[in-house]
Order: sequence, then C-alpha cells, then structure tokens
Amino acid sequence: MPAQANVPGSPSPQPAPGRGSEPVWARTVLLPTLLVGVITMLVGSQAIHRLDEVTNQARRDAFILKTSEITLRIDERFKAHRQVLTGARALFHSSNNVSREEWRTYVDALHLQAFYPGIQGIGFAAYVRQSQLRAHQESVRAEGFPDYQVHPPGLRAEYGAITFIEPFDWRNQRAFGYDMLAEPVRRQAMLRSLELGLPVLSGKVRLLQETASAPQAGVLLYLPFFRKGASLRTPEQREKALLGWVYSPFRMGDLITGTVNTSDTRVRLRIYDGHDTTPEALLYDSHPERTAVGGMQDRTQLELDSRIWTLTFDSLANDAGELTRYLERGAIVLICGLFVLLAASFFAARNRAGELARIGASLRASEARYSTLVNQSFEGIAALDARLCFSFANPRLQALLEEPGESLIGTPFTRFWPDEPSRVQHFTQRLREGREGTFEQALVTRSGRRLTVIVTDAPRLDAHGQLQEVILTLTDISDRKAAEERIRFLATHDPLTGLANRTNFMERMGDSLLMAQRHHTRLALLFLDLDHFKEVNDTLGHAAGDLLLVEAARRMRSSLRASDMLARQGGDEFMALLHDIGTLNEALGVAEKIRRAINTAYLIDGRECRVSVSIGIALYPDHGLDPDSLARQADAAMYQAKSSGRNGSASAAASAAPPPAGSPPGQPA
Repeated sequence: MPAQANVPGSPSPQPAPGRGSEPVWARTVLLPTLLVGVITMLVGSQAIHRLDEVTNQARRDAFILKTSEITLRIDERFKAHRQVLTGARALFHSSNNVSREEWRTYVDALHLQAFYPGIQGIGFAAYVRQSQLRAHQESVRAEGFPDYQVHPPGLRAEYGAITFIEPFDWRNQRAFGYDMLAEPVRRQAMLRSLELGLPVLSGKVRLLQETASAPQAGVLLYLPFFRKGASLRTPEQREKALLGWVYSPFRMGDLITGTVNTSDTRVRLRIYDGHDTTPEALLYDSHPERTAVGGMQDRTQLELDSRIWTLTFDSLANDAGELTRYLERGAIVLICGLFVLLAASFFAARNRAGELARIGASLRASEARYSTLVNQSFEGIAALDARLCFSFANPRLQALLEEPGESLIGTPFTRFWPDEPSRVQHFTQRLREGREGTFEQALVTRSGRRLTVIVTDAPRLDAHGQLQEVILTLTDISDRKAAEERIRFLATHDPLTGLANRTNFMERMGDSLLMAQRHHTRLALLFLDLDHFKEVNDTLGHAAGDLLLVEAARRMRSSLRASDMLARQGGDEFMALLHDIGTLNEALGVAEKIRRAINTAYLIDGRECRVSVSIGIALYPDHGLDPDSLARQADAAMYQAKSSGRNGSASAAASAAPPPAGSPPGQPA
C-alpha cells in the first residue's frame, strides 16, 4: 500500500527511472499473498487437528452413551423379570392350592413374548424331601402325567423338582420333573435365594430346553416361596418354611436380543458371568464373527440379583467414518487453497485501487477507537457468527477462556459449556428467534478450570429473520461463587479442623445404616472425648488449644480407613463411624490405635504437653438400629470409660437392641 493516497486531480505517481513494475507488484501482492499462505497453512493444520479432536471426542461420547444405554436396558429388563416372579409368588400366597390350570391362565395373561421378550417361561420347583418323594410323584401323576418322574434318578436328601412350567411347549416339557438341586450351579443359586429370601440369579448353565441346533448359554432367576404365615427372620426359619421356588429360565441370546438392539454394527457387546472374561465365562456375544475393532473399548460390571456380570464393549471398524474424515480434511485443504487465491486477488485489487487507501485509513481510525474501547474493557466481549462460532474476542475474554485469539476464532461458544444438551438447545433456539437474554453459566477453560460467568447476549437478524450475528458480554463471578461455596462448606464442616460437623455426620450416618441394613453388615460408632484438654487450654491459652485440637483430629483421621467417617461434635468431643466391622474386637482394635496415637506427646509453641482420650463404642445392629439410639449408647459408653479412669475405651451394653432380621450368620448379635 502506498504511504500516501493520491490527491484528486494530481497526476498518478510514475515508477522511478530504471525501475519496472515488478518490484512494486512483488512487494504489494506477492509477499502478502505468501504470508497469507503461511498463515492459512497454520490455521488449516490447526483446524484439521481440532477437527480430529472433536470427531474422536464425538465418537467416544456416542460410544459411551451407547454402552450406558445397553447396560441400563439390561438392568431395567431384569427388574421387570423380578416383578414377574414376585407376581407369581403372590399367586401362590393368594390361593391355598394353585392348580395347573390357574398357573397356565396366569402365565398366558402375562403375554411373555410381547411384553417380556427373552424369558423362556415361568415355573415352580417344589421343595421335596426324600421322605416326600414318592407322594410327590404320585400326586403329579394323578394330574394326568402318568410318566412323571423326578430326574436325574437317585436317592438324595432333598429335591427341587420342576412341577409347573409355562408355556408348556416342547422346549419346556424337556425340563418337566427335573431336580435342579442336583446340579451344582443351580443349587448354589437356589440355596442363596433361600438364605437371603430374595431373588437370586444363577451362574452360566446349559438349559434343559436347549437342543443341538443353535445352542445358547442360559441363566435362571429364582425366588423362594414359603409357607403362609411362617416366621422368616432367620435362614433356619426360612428353610423350615420353604415350599419351593418360582423361577424363570433365560436363553441369553433371546434375552439380550429382546432387550437391546443387537443389529447395531458399531458396537460389539460381550457378557461374562462373574469378573473373569474367559471364554468359559462367556454368556453372550453380539458379533462373534467380528474381530476387527475401531479402537474404543469400555468395560463395566453389573450386579443383578446377587450376581455379577461383566459387560465388555468394543467399537467395530467403520470404513464410512474414515472416508468422511478424509473428505473433511480434503475440504479444509481446498478451503485453505481458495482462501489463498482470494487473498491474492484481494491484494491485486488493492494494488490497483489506490483510491481505497484513503477510505481504508478512515476505517482503520474508527476501528482503532473501537478496538481501544473493547480491548480495555474489564468484561469479556465477543461476536458470534450465524453458526454461534467466535468471529471476535477481546483480550479479557481470551484470558478468561485461556485461549489465544487465533484458535478461538471459528470455535463454537458452546464448546466451553459442560455437557448440557437441553440448555444448549434452548440457548440456540432463543437466539435464532432474536430474543435477548441474561443468564448465569458455568464454563470450562482450555486447561479444565471451571469458572462462572454472567452472559448477556444480543442477537441480530437480517431482513428475512435469519440470525446474522450475536454480541456477547461475559462477566466473571467465579470469586463470588467460591465465596458461596465456602459458606455452604462452613454449614456442614467444622471450621477449625475441617472435619464434618455433627449435623453432616448424622445425615451421612443415616445413609450408611441403610446400606448396612441392605447388605447385612455391621457398623461401629465411636464417641471420643479428650482427657485433660481443659488443663492445656487453661495453661497455654485458647490458641494452643486450637492447635492441639487440629493435631488430634489429624492423628484420629490417620488412624482410620479412607472409608470411615470422622466428625467434630464440639469442644474436645469427636465421633467416628467405622464401616464393615465384623466383631466388637475389631472396633476395640481401632479404638486402641486411636488411643495410642492421641497419647503421643504434643509440641505446642515449644512446650510439650499430653492428653489422652476416652472412647465409647456402639455397634449396629447390636446396640441400636438408628442414629439417635446408637449415639446415646456410644455416649453412655464413653462416660463409662471416663468413670473407669479415662485413657481407655468401653462398649455399650450388648442387649441394647435386638438384631434385625437376616443378620449375617456366625456373627454376634
């Protein structure tokens, strides 16, 4: 560009003597075009790299979404099958003597193939002792089955003979009269369901319904059926009241095909029984003929009625996706080439249009004033194009997002949002309708740092109502949000030690008691009170007392497992909750570990001092079934330890509360 614009009416400048037009053309057209070409190559390579990142992330997100959907569908399907067995058991409870016709009518009304695809049938296996075998066989033969025989043959102490099985088709007739207690895998599941009184899924078996043609792995779901009105609090009582099991056999291929879309060629699903992924444990393979994978894999474990299934997912090779990627790269290269050509044309036109220099100077002056105002703003300011991608960002916004301007331009604004599809859709729809808005939004920067901003947007539409541009202003309120989080933290934690406060501890303890009740495990609640702390506080001052409390809390925390909870109740009193405690001796062992840690001398402000600790222990369910009763028992035990000379531990009375139904056998109540 010439240093000065031509004055209207004056002669055009002529090349200096001895100089041609080639040096001017090279300086004003060729060199800028080469520079644009280099920049375009850099931007193009960045675009290709970013495109690969976005594509790979999108494929990974789609893959994880697909695997999560499959896992959820399998879990939901088994919940439905569990309800079917519960309903079948309710039929027995509602009738004194369920006939074979009533059983058939009930199963037909379920429309298994329409509403529960994959279920092979619903049956009832009678629990028959050896002394009852003959009478059982005669009773079934009298119902019109003269050839009925419990098999496999042989005398055994007990039998689980299949008496009802519907639909009574040719496959299920093969299982009629089979003693499932005679087979180890089935027996283990049946006895486990009896022990828990809950539905239990068996391991991998070959169903009697299978033939040599296209065999499938099978599993069975059992639910025990007990005598009406019998007490079922203990395993012994449940065994005495046992009448049999309602159950359902499943062919894994039919079950999974009816549950998820196995025709999807992008994901290979394999299901294994247990934690091992050996061929012997394989229950199902959606694509056994495929071996090549697309590079993405996932693995999850699903607990179904006291049985662990391991689900592995592999993305299958996608030639169409690779072709699309190459086409996208080619398109970027083509766009970059066209951009260079356009730049060359622009510089050539610029070289020929000297009059535009004067207009350009005025425009640059206006842009400089605008740039100064925008670039010095404390708020982030940006412009988005019709695709809601950045077309401009001031330095403040670049600093907030930790993105330089060259990489930010062309990037969608919503890329910095957490994964919130519905919120993104609402934001996009509102802007396309031309409606302004102000809202609070969390953003994730390039380094992964989260910040909270107030976003104010102003969309601009063209004459046809199409979105042209959006002006954004972003105000960082992360410090204010952090202060709010600090306030919430102080509401649930002790500000001195950082431990949970009593309110938070009791709420979390209630959740732990629910889990312990569900899994039949024990918990131990410890009340801890520092001995002689008041003497230290009075002698060395409150500041020294605070330092001692912080150090004592640290020693207690280091004496516990990561899964245990510790809280400060107030003053020099603390509470601890120990998970999965088998016996009182284990709790006493932890208490002794804490006592030794506390007894070690403290160095406070250059002076050595000592304190000890008195500990009260209460066990769930032995000493209480709810947080308040356990707290009272542990508090009373702690005062007992203090009255016995301090620096020790004591447990609550063993008869404080009865054990709940289904307590683990072999452990003290």
